[in-house]
Amino acid sequence: MSSGAALTPALALDYLRELSADIRAGVVLDADGALLAGPDALAEPARELFAGAGEAAEMQIVTRDGDVFAARSNRHRIAVVTGRFALPSLIRYDLKLVLADLEGAARPEAP
Repeated sequence: MSSGAALTPALALDYLRELSADIRAGVVLDADGALLAGPDALAEPARELFAGAGEAAEMQIVTRDGDVFAARSNRHRIAVVTGRFALPSLIRYDLKLVLADLEGAARPEAP
């Protein structure tokens, strides 16, 4: 994706899966929590995650079986489920890239 290229929510999830083979599933929500893309079964847990995170822009939950990563912008929220061996810094960066593309905004600098 190029800088400034706006993605649809469904394409955003596809793009995340291309960036990381560790992503098993994900959802894109709007700022109000409406499901824009991804499985219905993940929408409510994602809403609860964002509601419980206060104003945090990024979240990570570590479980025995894998991790959940989430990030938000002004208009979108993305939550993804990964396997146990996902690299947290790369997943967080990929989420930032995709959020910027969803917003049609400038991409963040690489770490």
